[in-house]
Amino acid sequence: MDKRVTEILHRALEDTAPSREDCIYLLGFDSASPEATFMRGVANDIARRKTGNTGLIFGQVGLELFPCEADCTFCSFGKSHTGFTGKITLDEDTIRQKVHDFTKDGDLYCLWLMTMADFDLDYYLRALRIARETAPPQTLLYTNIGDTDYETFVKIRDAGADGAYHVVRLGEGVYTTISPERRRQTIENARRAGLKLQDCLEPIGTEHTPEELVDHIFQTIEGGFDTAGVMKRTPVPGTCFTDEITNLRMAQIVAVNALAVIALDPYPWLPVHEADPISLASGANSICAETGVNPRDTEADTSTGRGQDVSACRNILWQAGFEYVARGDGIRVALTPEYMAQCDANV
Repeated sequence: MDKRVTEILHRALEDTAPSREDCIYLLGFDSASPEATFMRGVANDIARRKTGNTGLIFGQVGLELFPCEADCTFCSFGKSHTGFTGKITLDEDTIRQKVHDFTKDGDLYCLWLMTMADFDLDYYLRALRIARETAPPQTLLYTNIGDTDYETFVKIRDAGADGAYHVVRLGEGVYTTISPERRRQTIENARRAGLKLQDCLEPIGTEHTPEELVDHIFQTIEGGFDTAGVMKRTPVPGTCFTDEITNLRMAQIVAVNALAVIALDPYPWLPVHEADPISLASGANSICAETGVNPRDTEADTSTGRGQDVSACRNILWQAGFEYVARGDGIRVALTPEYMAQCDANV
């Protein structure tokens, strides 16, 4: 066992976070090495201890789809490579039904309403109001939208949104037509409007170096985000990417991410996407249900493709050994087979 790794992880168990250089060092090991196995175990222990062995379920409703001008090379919506030729827009009844299906048990921590880089604000505000009327009060509402200004975020907040998911993605300005500066300004606009903020290290590909990954992790630490997620890039048919990192490598990144945020108070929630048992035993504690359109899917409704529903997410968390699921109001519900069966019977 590498001596420096042992020292880093022993300090982590005493609540001392690894430095930037330490994190780069940890990510330099092969994902199947004893050192990587050790760091995953320590990260899992720390994250579960800090959260009371509690998991979270997020949900996303993809509201509309059309060939997107942002043309991100990793996204199934990009105009230069998409297989979708028409426009899909969920009507109000469909939005209401999808929100109900995801939130009826009250266990969804937060619901993201996702739209395109360019979107109709009036339509989006109506969707937010429908979601707020339909979902129970403990379910938080978050936006997942294109870059926009402070005034728009104020309107979105007033329509019922609690927060925003917005990310300076890996390869921003290279794999996308959007500058990192524009993404950062949108994050600041949401912050000024009083919205909570969620971040994720994504989309991770085989080409990304430990230095690039750690740079983003520490930007998350410094940025005041409520979540610090990890998501690998999916090789969507039609895009230029055909490779992907292994789930074992993703779990190693999850572990280093979980260790890096040790000093944050409160300790952030640590999503992983897509849900993976190895990552959920390496520090991750939050997963996402999805319906409607999905930028990592070629199905018009991801419910029939890659997307998981809330029942499946509950079972994944239970199988990973989590004892509780936390709701948006902070209340924890015991995650037992009996409780899951009760929820599944609730239609």
